Amino acid sequence: MVTGTAAALEAVLAPIRDDLEGVEAELARMLRSRAEPLEALIAHVSRFSGKRLRPALTLLAARMFGDLRPEHRTVGAIVELIHTATLVHDDILDESFLRRRVETINRRCGNETAVLLGDYLFATAFKEAAALKDRFPARYLSDIVTVVCRGEILQVHHRNDPDLSEETYFRIIEDKTAALYAAALRCGAVLSGAPPEQAEILEAFGLRLGCAFQIIDDILDLTGEESAVGKSLGTDLDKAKMTLPLLRVRAKASPADRARMRDAIRAGTREAREALRPLLREYDALGSARATAEALVDEARTLLETLPDTPERAALRQAAEYVLARDR
Repeated sequence: MVTGTAAALEAVLAPIRDDLEGVEAELARMLRSRAEPLEALIAHVSRFSGKRLRPALTLLAARMFGDLRPEHRTVGAIVELIHTATLVHDDILDESFLRRRVETINRRCGNETAVLLGDYLFATAFKEAAALKDRFPARYLSDIVTVVCRGEILQVHHRNDPDLSEETYFRIIEDKTAALYAAALRCGAVLSGAPPEQAEILEAFGLRLGCAFQIIDDILDLTGEESAVGKSLGTDLDKAKMTLPLLRVRAKASPADRARMRDAIRAGTREAREALRPLLREYDALGSARATAEALVDEARTLLETLPDTPERAALRQAAEYVLARDR
């Protein structure tokens, strides 16, 4: 039986299924190497491949405004390479051991190799972008990677910070997660000659979609089962990250519980932080965070209504539904 999650994802991918195979072929070409150790690493990191949602967004945005060309598939592959590089580096920062139900590179080969592999993936992405005839993807995606790195640095800076503001939290997730969703959409639209104002609407749609995706990720990190989600969970608490559910506890908690929470975040022990879980239920923090993700998706869907009524627009609407329905 097809679940709601699977059905929503299938509705996103169906219009561009054959073209995604072209993205896969481009990824294989970009990552071909004659160095045996590197080939083994690339083969392993390829097992991290997920739903290819970001390149799918690139292809859908491109199809809204014209026929797909080879450079669209190339840019979709570049976006996926950048995403994979961030995953490799994220796993180092979070000391994660599991990704897509397989060992992370840092667990398997150590942090030094993982850092170098992430750098290699970034370098490959930029080399491929620079080779494109249209200069926009190279310039724009270079800017986006600096934004992603800025978000990661900001997040690391605010670890163990029980006073993190919601404003800063949203700056972090917009930079480190949502920016690449927005970039995937805008690149596809611009390469197809979309009017600038419509490319900007797709970018704004992507920012809201990506923020909602990260909030659901934060919820799953606290509530999911590793066997279902397929990656290490609980890392946000382990690393004392003040994600949105914890911010909502702080906003609603009694003075005593707020003090308890602050002490737990600063304590530096997993036991102290695990003691916060009952507060998530008591103050309905998970429900509150999910309501915010739903509001962002509503905003994203409203933006779509201003764009041409095409099958691709319908698929992007399904992408918003998928973000809320996902359980991994």
